[in-house]
Amino acid sequence: MTRPTYFHPVAHLVRKEFLQVFRDPALLRMVLLLPVVQLFVFGYAANTDLKNVRLSVLDESRSRESRRLVEAFYQSGVFIPGPAPSRPDDIERLLTEGKAEIGIRIPAGYARDLAEGKQAIVGVLVDGVNSSSAGRAQGYAEQILLREAVRGSAGPVEGRARIEGETRFYYNPELRSRHYMVPGIVVLIITIISSMLTGAAVVRERETGTLEQLLVSPLSPAQLIAGKTIPFAILAFADLAFATTIAVLWFRIPLEGSVLLLAFVALLFLLVTLGGGLLASTVSATQQQAMFTLWFFLVFGILLSGFFYPIENMPRAIRYLTYVNPLRYMMSMVRGIFLRGAALPDVWPDLWKLSLIGIAMFSLAVFRFRKRVR
Repeated sequence: MTRPTYFHPVAHLVRKEFLQVFRDPALLRMVLLLPVVQLFVFGYAANTDLKNVRLSVLDESRSRESRRLVEAFYQSGVFIPGPAPSRPDDIERLLTEGKAEIGIRIPAGYARDLAEGKQAIVGVLVDGVNSSSAGRAQGYAEQILLREAVRGSAGPVEGRARIEGETRFYYNPELRSRHYMVPGIVVLIITIISSMLTGAAVVRERETGTLEQLLVSPLSPAQLIAGKTIPFAILAFADLAFATTIAVLWFRIPLEGSVLLLAFVALLFLLVTLGGGLLASTVSATQQQAMFTLWFFLVFGILLSGFFYPIENMPRAIRYLTYVNPLRYMMSMVRGIFLRGAALPDVWPDLWKLSLIGIAMFSLAVFRFRKRVR
């Protein structure tokens, strides 16, 4: 009879752990199914190609030459038509509202300057919030202008191109990447803190057996939910204040908009994060399951929010998924408040969508929690 080796107990322990995993349907789905879903979604969403850049054109020339220049932009495969401005001030408004990433202003004397062999100046106005995309979009625009300058009647005169772009970057004129990333990190901080703390707190009560004591106490389910969410809402606001202070004073990120509007937007966003944490606690038996569930959806939310990759670069099917992603709207509003000085009318299109998602998620979480504790 052979003596058991040193590794025999380890082998039995490994076998036991595998059996526990395969006997837990929820954990098994997380291990086998979720990575496959993530791979397919992120394989399409994580796209750094520049495309679907919304271009708004103010054609004051209204000539054959100006129409040919506009067509050159749209035929490049990079730019798509954005809202049409009717006057120069409209271009800046469209950039501020996030309805266009780049604006082109073709002056009234464009065709005449070309016919007379003069330098035709075309205004290129770029939203510089996303420094990487802005720089590349401006580069594509300059290439198109240069290509049109050497074509046909727009050929060079005396060795000099007759079309020149006059570029102006808005909101981030130095194209510093931290101006784009730091406001997004502020959003991630309050998201992770509020959702994960809420999810862990309720499950921890269940694991330690104190949840049953709370249920037999005079507290109503509504009071219990308030007592479990209000502390983490306060902590999330404290983190928001601290992160915003660091962003402004240390990283020198301009806070052009209203602090009160930023706080109001964060308050509505907490309906999503606190509701998400509460909802995860109702479908999880352990803190580990709650953290796993929350992190899975957080990874989806972050990568489909425009934090790393522009949403416009994603395939159409993936872009549809972002419409139900609350992080998409929060990222857009916080960056707009920080860098563009966005006011309530500017963020309203994102704000009402975030509000609907937040109310729906928190209501569902409360319904499931009340049903669970009965």
